[in-house]
Amino acid sequence: MSPALQLSVSSPLEGSMVHASAAADADHLPVPSSMGQQGSVQYLADRKDGVLLLATAGVGMEDSEDDSEEWQPPSSDTDEAQLGFGTRATHSDGSIHGSDEAAGYGEGMSVGDWEQGEDGIVKSEGEDDMEEEEEPPVFCVNCTEEMSDGVCLACGHNMAQDAELFSTDASTITLPAHLRHQHTPAGGKVALVYDERMELHQEGKHNPHPERPDRIRAVMARLLASGLSERCVRTECPPATHEQLASVHTKELIEFVDAMAAGRTPQAQLMMTSDTYINAHTYECARLAAGGAAEVAQLVARGEAAHGAAIIRPPGHHAESNMAMGFCFFNNAAVAAKAAQAAGAQRVLILDWDIHHGNGTQHIFEDDDSVMYMSIHRYDRGAFYPGTGAVDEVGVGRGQGYSVNIPWDGPDMCNGDYISALHHVLLPIAYEFNPDLVIVSAGFDAAEGDPIGGCRVTPECFAHMTAALKAVAPIVLLLEGGYNLLSTATSTEACLRVLLGEQCPHLPGHRHPSPLGLRAIQQALLVQARWWRSLQPAASAVIAAHQAQLRAQREADAAAAAERQRQAMLRPAETPAVAAARTQQRGVPPILAAAARAGGGRSPEERKAARRQAERRAHQVLAAIRKKALRVFWRRHRRVAEQRRARAAQARAAS
Repeated sequence: MSPALQLSVSSPLEGSMVHASAAADADHLPVPSSMGQQGSVQYLADRKDGVLLLATAGVGMEDSEDDSEEWQPPSSDTDEAQLGFGTRATHSDGSIHGSDEAAGYGEGMSVGDWEQGEDGIVKSEGEDDMEEEEEPPVFCVNCTEEMSDGVCLACGHNMAQDAELFSTDASTITLPAHLRHQHTPAGGKVALVYDERMELHQEGKHNPHPERPDRIRAVMARLLASGLSERCVRTECPPATHEQLASVHTKELIEFVDAMAAGRTPQAQLMMTSDTYINAHTYECARLAAGGAAEVAQLVARGEAAHGAAIIRPPGHHAESNMAMGFCFFNNAAVAAKAAQAAGAQRVLILDWDIHHGNGTQHIFEDDDSVMYMSIHRYDRGAFYPGTGAVDEVGVGRGQGYSVNIPWDGPDMCNGDYISALHHVLLPIAYEFNPDLVIVSAGFDAAEGDPIGGCRVTPECFAHMTAALKAVAPIVLLLEGGYNLLSTATSTEACLRVLLGEQCPHLPGHRHPSPLGLRAIQQALLVQARWWRSLQPAASAVIAAHQAQLRAQREADAAAAAERQRQAMLRPAETPAVAAARTQQRGVPPILAAAARAGGGRSPEERKAARRQAERRAHQVLAAIRKKALRVFWRRHRRVAEQRRARAAQARAAS
């Protein structure tokens, strides 16, 4: 049996990719019945004498009248541009070989140049020579960055430790002393949702995409190895129903994702950004993620579980009601909030601590006062993806004040920034809002070591934030971002331990905000105090402190000016020789140098009198110039008037 192959067809729709699985030993693959539609995608494979022939049908081809007619593979001299799409093959081990000139995967190879090598990998002609010339780079399993000599240059991960990331053996992880003998208190039932089918959504390139199946695989391995999974109540992960998805998304977006995953031509226009990929399993995986989030939210809202956690992917907080973007297809947190309200929760609070702003979640609920959205994220004055989440984005209509944003304007934010933002802004508003359920969009790309976030938040900080939110309402944790496998897994573990009733670990580092963080917190206080009384005392203190700072600055400036004047008066008088030397060094004209020499030995009072006299002379000169200019003006004015009267008299005489 030949190894399994995966055929990947790059769609002309920017940023999308349609995948189909096939067996390498099949003589003929079935043709999807999608011909005859503008922009339709078709793919076939034919194997003869060890050669795997791949083809992609062109755009706008018509249906064949005779379905039984055997398809003929294109010849090796077929122009790829005539095929409409680029084509490539992906081996089951993730290796990519082939021609996709249109999509940028290679050039100079035709569709018929495929053959199977001795190692079972489908290769093209001349690839052995290319492999000998340059070996492909090796990428870190932990953070997807490039490795050098088996060690990641970004996160320090060693290739020899790859297996430990996915090991379920308790001996492979090291727990802090205060976590080794903890047990779940009575009544601390926590629902845990996970389904390994969500790992089928993958891009399949040699250079791994940050949003990859290893993310949830590593998290679950950590929970199994630490014994936390056994202490939770494992819950089934049903796919989201069409009604659940339609509660927050348009019908066109749902049909678009379904059609793209199935290889059909979507009826609607492009509804996906170029940073998001699709394969044949994406639609079902996205439904599982949204359905798992809805299931655990309903369990907690009905009181069947004290708290809940969903280890799901693809993430969802970037997905708009009508657009898939930022690795997200359906908004899991929004679907969960609607499901919780259907199960009895009247007010729902969504806290998003992912490093990216959850633009989709905010926009879905921005006019809804029954769902509050809070976000702590990097903003960088609009330069950090997705560019939304400014501090003055507070909602619209009756939802004004129910969108709370704390945007960081730079990287390297630490535990003190997050803890301060939580206790000074978010928690007072949360208590005043008084929700029935708290949904956490738990993205861990703000964790230390993440290749995208650029911040330095530790797992202990995430645990402290989870513990603080437990006092507000029952919590549901939904996995969002997080692209360093070890940081994401340990942070998820720390949060789940708190949900199970364990004590928070010691918070490392300083607990006060950085200057950049303090400014963001103060701005959020001033903006949100308009709607929330609990923030008004703190906002008044911020205003008073700012006014005091301005007064102190003015007083300091006045004192500095007085000191300069005093020093000038105490400066010893220059001798004529010193004054002459100084003026000569500055290149002063001789006449002024002589004047300086003449006044070099004068006292301060004499210099002040001379300065007043010079000012009077200057005023006299200016007055004389002004007087002369006025005389010239009026003389010209009278001359022009006389000329005008003379011309008028001549005109009357001529008439």
